[in-house]
Amino acid sequence: MARAARDAGREAARLGLLIAVTACAVIEDPPGGPPDYAAPTVATVVPDSGAVVPDLDKPLRIEFDEVISEQSGGGLDKLVRFSPRVRELKVEWKRNAIEIRPKDGWRQNAVYRVVLLPGVADLRNNRMEAGRTVVFTTGGEIPQTSLTGVVLDWEGGRVGRLALVEAILLPDSLVYTAQADSTGEFTLTEIPRGQYLVVATIDANSSRLRESREAFDSVTVALDSAATNVFWAVVRDTVGPQIRDVARVDSLTVSLEFSQKLRPGAPDTGTVAVWLLPDTVAVPIAAVWEAATYDSVATAERALADSIAQAARDSAAAADSLAAPPDSVPPPPDSAAAPPARARPPTGQREVLGRPAQPAPPAAAAPDSSRAALLLQERPTLSSRWYIRMPAALAPGRYLIDARAFNITDVAGQSQRVLVIEAPRDST
Repeated sequence: MARAARDAGREAARLGLLIAVTACAVIEDPPGGPPDYAAPTVATVVPDSGAVVPDLDKPLRIEFDEVISEQSGGGLDKLVRFSPRVRELKVEWKRNAIEIRPKDGWRQNAVYRVVLLPGVADLRNNRMEAGRTVVFTTGGEIPQTSLTGVVLDWEGGRVGRLALVEAILLPDSLVYTAQADSTGEFTLTEIPRGQYLVVATIDANSSRLRESREAFDSVTVALDSAATNVFWAVVRDTVGPQIRDVARVDSLTVSLEFSQKLRPGAPDTGTVAVWLLPDTVAVPIAAVWEAATYDSVATAERALADSIAQAARDSAAAADSLAAPPDSVPPPPDSAAAPPARARPPTGQREVLGRPAQPAPPAAAAPDSSRAALLLQERPTLSSRWYIRMPAALAPGRYLIDARAFNITDVAGQSQRVLVIEAPRDST
């Protein structure tokens, strides 16, 4: 009897657990229906662009036409650009909406610019290809202003793709931010009129912060209606360039590689000295060239050497022809026995050594004619190398090389390195 009561109790417990689990289950729509390939779209924005909202105490709400993924873009906060910059921004997922607000609250009489980047996805990973920009104020009108420009990575000799742009309103230090596109160009519209310090940074680690070792350029702008600038970003070193390595290029030339990009232009006279060790005997120098000058000289010297070698080959061939006996000259070909002419391969194909026609190699890509590419041609390419040309070949030994060089921001550095030239090995 007691055992039957225990069994009845256990059955009741199992039934209770089953009821509890069933009650907690999430009831979802039954499967079926057409598959969803459409990305979410923005349904409403409150407050929307152009709104004037004094005493705003609610978050900006961007609502979509369906439930979105909380992990869109690796986290919704990574898809939001908020200006002016705040100490802490709260970006919250609300199923079919995103709510955005500064943790310290909205400022009065301020212009706010919020950019939602492409990448918001629904639960089936359909992603928005376009973003949305919302500009509103907490007092006063929305100014009709435009700050544009192009960012160039001068050190890298390329456009400042996805560069960070900060427009710092003076004297309030409100920071409005933008990101350059793939061509290095950016646009900031509808920001307050006034004096700005505009800083463009090559955001190498995508941190959205300007860091000490990143290349940047800055300019002060008085913005009333529209302003545009070109930014030549470089690393701002406070220590001058040092010799990192020395190497013998050929019997007359030694290369110096520095730790930084150098100021463009020919090195000043007396910036490099060479001594033979151990007695520190001064060694004469014919010239010191920057990389572009050396490349030009080396190309000309190679062309001259090739021309002399070709002339020697032509002269030898002519001499051999004159020295050949008359009966060694081959008879003219018999035109009657000549094979039929080959058909020319179709356009875009070529024939090699009698093999079937093959596709011709693809044509070279057209040169980049974008605005940034054209601007890069206006300034010399930066280099971290100098070349020393000696009047005579350096004998085997140890040489002390001393150099004083300037970086791009005109900071000087003095340094020394030892070059060792080994004696040729005895082949006997």
